[in-house]
Amino acid sequence: MSTITIHLKDKEEETLMENLLKKMKISFEKNEDDFELTDEMKRVIDEALKQDRSQSVDGKESLKRIRAKYGL
Repeated sequence: MSTITIHLKDKEEETLMENLLKKMKISFEKNEDDFELTDEMKRVIDEALKQDRSQSVDGKESLKRIRAKYGL
């Protein structure tokens, strides 16, 4: 069996390639260990880190509020 490595630039390319390989009935394996943050992800994280933490709530409290608001 041969191995081919493909480096995709974004999620759109990844989805396109997965769909193409599935249509062609070519088995493939994704390596999820090679994850890098995009510039957009880094920007969002940086903005979040600059926010005032006095108004922050933990994850459990956030889920509690979402459940109460949307009935989940």
